[in-house]
Amino acid sequence: MKTVRKIGWIIVGILGIVLIVAFILIQQLKPDYSGEKGMKDLSADVTVTYDPYGIPHIEAAEELDAFKALGYVHAQDRLWQMELLRRVAVGGLSEVFGKDLISTDKFFLSLGIDDASAKTIGELDPNNPAVLISQAYLDGINQFIEEGPTPIEFYLTGLDKKPFMIRDIYNAVGYMAFSFAMAHKTDPLLTTIRDSIGVPYLEDLEINSSTNTVWIKNYTAEEVSSAAEMVSQVSEVLSRVPVPQFIGSNSWVIGSEKTKNGKVIFANDPHIGFAQPSVWYEAHVKTPTYEKYGYHLAGVPFPLLGHDYKMAYG
Repeated sequence: MKTVRKIGWIIVGILGIVLIVAFILIQQLKPDYSGEKGMKDLSADVTVTYDPYGIPHIEAAEELDAFKALGYVHAQDRLWQMELLRRVAVGGLSEVFGKDLISTDKFFLSLGIDDASAKTIGELDPNNPAVLISQAYLDGINQFIEEGPTPIEFYLTGLDKKPFMIRDIYNAVGYMAFSFAMAHKTDPLLTTIRDSIGVPYLEDLEINSSTNTVWIKNYTAEEVSSAAEMVSQVSEVLSRVPVPQFIGSNSWVIGSEKTKNGKVIFANDPHIGFAQPSVWYEAHVKTPTYEKYGYHLAGVPFPLLGHDYKMAYG
């Protein structure tokens, strides 16, 4: 009886230690939403206010300061998401998730997104305002990487945190551009349907190539045994990607002459898969020369849909 009681106390003690360690770890990894933080190379103070929904509202005297703060708070909330998204185009997912993602890595490397990013970056003007803003945003991300707590996912996977570069921004947008290219996924399937059950089923869809299409004369496509096989391969590869696909969106606008208050109504409906954390990062950035309330991709400084007092876009 004494032995059983002794074992019970040992188990209770171990559980207590585990709970204490877990509590300390959670407290250390929690985002910091209050107080003051020193940031490198700011020209003036920046204020970040979080509303009840956790949305950061950033106010600064200079645009570069504002975007540096945006990079910091974005990384604080979404660094692991940023890490995954930048790995897609460069074939770095199998390093995290193992051999099951090797085929996915090969597929995205074959698209040449990273090569295109490198070529574009080589032609950039370093003094272009968009480049300067992007670098300020990256500086904020990298300061958080240096000084902030490491997200638990990095501990679980054994990955080291590495600085972000302009190339990572282009690769994230490149993956988004590929996701919007529905022809990769739908055209082979529609062709299979046409060949197996007949053209009449697809007449309304107008999937056949136009007679006016100009083909690249020196292009030789890789041989694929069947369109059905292509559909299967692409679908399988995309199903393994650990970040949502950006499928498309609906948008419509009602002119001011047709609304009751005489103002334009704009609606935008992005078709993006559900994810946790959300694909979008909602933020409000305000300076004397710039203001946008919008939604950002992980690792991208400019909101892809948003509005200010003069316009809205999606």
